[in-house]
Amino acid sequence: MSLAASPAGLQRRRKSPLVPSWQTGYLLAGPALIVMIAILIYPLGYSFVMSFYRWDLAAPSQHFVGLSNYTDTLGNGGFQQSLRVQLIFSALTIAIEVVAGIGVAVLVNGRLRGLKLARTLLLVPPMIAPAVVGLNFRWLFNGQYGLVNGVLRFLGLPEAPWLSDPNWALASVIIADVWQNTPLLVLLFLAGLQSLPQEPLEAAQVDGASPLDIFWHITLPLMRPIIMIALMLRIIDTFRTFDVVWLMTQGGPGGATSLITVNAYQLAFQGAAFGHAAAVSYIALFLSLALLGLLYGIPWARRKLRRAP
Repeated sequence: MSLAASPAGLQRRRKSPLVPSWQTGYLLAGPALIVMIAILIYPLGYSFVMSFYRWDLAAPSQHFVGLSNYTDTLGNGGFQQSLRVQLIFSALTIAIEVVAGIGVAVLVNGRLRGLKLARTLLLVPPMIAPAVVGLNFRWLFNGQYGLVNGVLRFLGLPEAPWLSDPNWALASVIIADVWQNTPLLVLLFLAGLQSLPQEPLEAAQVDGASPLDIFWHITLPLMRPIIMIALMLRIIDTFRTFDVVWLMTQGGPGGATSLITVNAYQLAFQGAAFGHAAAVSYIALFLSLALLGLLYGIPWARRKLRRAP
């Protein structure tokens, strides 16, 4: 038996200064942990405490009101409208992005010419800042000199009140969000498709199954873990969407695009109700966590997520 394989050799190797101990790991991670506490945990805790106070900026004072901010918010008509708009926005954008993402991923996963360039171009929309996306789509959907209505006029088609009509405004915001975030899901689903085992697919082809049957009965069930992860990521993202909506419509017209984040912003920086704004933000956080818990609580979803790579 060599010295390296003997118990004495193993003991010496454990004590070697070249092998970092757990104290060294914490020491190296210490600066990053301090930064995370400073920029993440402390603001979260402070805002949570703020949600139990009523702030008066005119005579800087704080009054502890307990759960009054939460109860007042839940009974407020403006918040109820924002919650309704938020649920509609999240449901439609997630459904469109997941379905379109899977379809485009299947197409890009083929062996057609020019697909390498297409995969590269898919990186462009997610890399653009949401503020830039909001400003660009505000110009595209402008009723007087926007490009979209200009094209419709050129084709002899009726123009649409994209940003001035409540229904069209919400559709415009959804289109902007879908344009920016669908390519990210395409890349996620594409990675999932390329990591699937090929044996079941080849066996189905040998048995004479059609491409649609292979996709519906083999590819889609194998992709469920990736789909669940995509759903969770998009639920979190839609509940913190703000930049695009604010720069396109500022929550209007008539609150038709007032998401929960827009409602919290208006309460804090236009109404100086920081306690109510913090309560709105945490209600949105609790709601998104509840949706994630409900999604994870589905038995087949839980089993698939545990098997996810």
